[in-house]
Amino acid sequence: MNLHETILSGLNESQREAVTSTEGHMLVVAGPGTGKTLTIASRIAYLVNNGVSPGRILAVTFTNRAAREMRERLEILLGCNIKGILIVTFHVLGLRLLMDTGTDDFVICTRDDQIEILKKLVKDSGIRPRQAAERISRIKSFIEEADENIDVIFKSYQSVLMKNSALDFDDLILKPVEMLGRNDMASMYRERFRHIMVDEYQDINPAQFKLIKLIAGDKGSICAVGDSDQAVYAFRGADLRNFLNFEEDFKDAKRVILCENYRSNGMIVSASNELIKNNRDRIAKNIRAVRGKGRKVTVISSPDEKTEGEVIVSEIEKRIGGTSHYQLMHSDHAGLDSDCAYSFSDFAVIFRTNAQAKAIEEVFISSGIPYQIVGGKNSIQSKEVENTLAYLHDIISPADIRHNDRDASAEAALLSPADFFDPRAEAVSLMTMHMAKGLEFRVVFIAGVEEGLVPYTINKDNTDIGEERRLFYVGMTRAKDELFLIHARKRFLYGQRLVRSPSLFLKEIPEELIEKRIIPDKVKKQKKDEQIGLF
Repeated sequence: MNLHETILSGLNESQREAVTSTEGHMLVVAGPGTGKTLTIASRIAYLVNNGVSPGRILAVTFTNRAAREMRERLEILLGCNIKGILIVTFHVLGLRLLMDTGTDDFVICTRDDQIEILKKLVKDSGIRPRQAAERISRIKSFIEEADENIDVIFKSYQSVLMKNSALDFDDLILKPVEMLGRNDMASMYRERFRHIMVDEYQDINPAQFKLIKLIAGDKGSICAVGDSDQAVYAFRGADLRNFLNFEEDFKDAKRVILCENYRSNGMIVSASNELIKNNRDRIAKNIRAVRGKGRKVTVISSPDEKTEGEVIVSEIEKRIGGTSHYQLMHSDHAGLDSDCAYSFSDFAVIFRTNAQAKAIEEVFISSGIPYQIVGGKNSIQSKEVENTLAYLHDIISPADIRHNDRDASAEAALLSPADFFDPRAEAVSLMTMHMAKGLEFRVVFIAGVEEGLVPYTINKDNTDIGEERRLFYVGMTRAKDELFLIHARKRFLYGQRLVRSPSLFLKEIPEELIEKRIIPDKVKKQKKDEQIGLF
């Protein structure tokens, strides 16, 4: 089999169309589990095999993890021919563009650094440091303009950065946009990058959109890959309209829809389809499961958050074969595939907010089941991650990138907590729905599927129900074999014991796709009458 046949072998009809249609612009609408990364990697390999110089190909992702996965796929297809292809995140791309022009005498200011700077600048303004940081980010990303309330703080903040030769993460996009606004600079990159692929296109913000458009110019070919149903970063400034309006922004663009889901069983695919079709702002598609029907989605009503965690641990122990003495003595494997081996890395517990993590984590600690927290600052594990990140940011500088391995130093300087996820770790993964994006597990438990959390309305003036539904959809579609949706009838959250009701989203899943289970309230033990003393 020659390389051409190797690249195209195993691709379905839609994937093959996305790979081989290399002229002009293209929008690839890729539903969950439809082979998005394989399609992008195969398209790049197809371009190289058809004579396109690797140095003229740019692939942009949103996480270092996704960039690594894409490179690994390409190495399998192309081997050493991958050298020269630029596969980076948006922020690493911006960093590379700045350094290509000799702009390397700066340090990167993290969000924590921003907060420390702003603490001194927001006094008597009525604006909190984190709120100011978010507004400054939105200004730099072209999402909003500065008003009189933030303008003074913004200018003072910029002065501090300039004095310390520092750039924040948003500057890594803003500065290249300003740089490429000069025709002489833009023409150089337009000549270099003729084929541009953007992963998770639905999540780009206005500044990122402008950067890509400046690089492409009139001659570059843009292949945008993503899914309007998985747009979950509006709070960071992502604009779903960029995805929905792609064919207006780039005339004569071709659209290919990937609909065959290779990840989840039929019940999970059908349940998530029924949920997401209630959203309006989307490109409609009918995702089809390649696998069989499988087990129904299990919906569990739990008395409280502690029992919620115990139910999760119990279900994991059933499949692992028992990790505690009690479980070994009383395990019940009825209904489970006895010949189906599980490992701890096959399981994930997903929740809406980091505030839910502690109760679940405490149950895992008591059970002895190994786990890893993916992101999050409120977890028991988080201090170790924060210390490691701080160490990496301290030891890495642009000078290191220039004089040593620039890519390795695609990546360490811009690490985020999500990049500490290790798919090979023999541990159950605990994470928020946002952190779960792009991952998959055999068994997924979504905790807290109740009003106030899913959709999230606690301490919020307004809630985008469409985005919340998309976020829940992302969580559901991480599951391959089994999906558990758990809601508590009472929950201690944010210092209060609250009475809860099931999420309205559960009503959008047809009854024939779910199996309900109710865990009864624990019976309180009555105190024995005290014995009357003789004296």
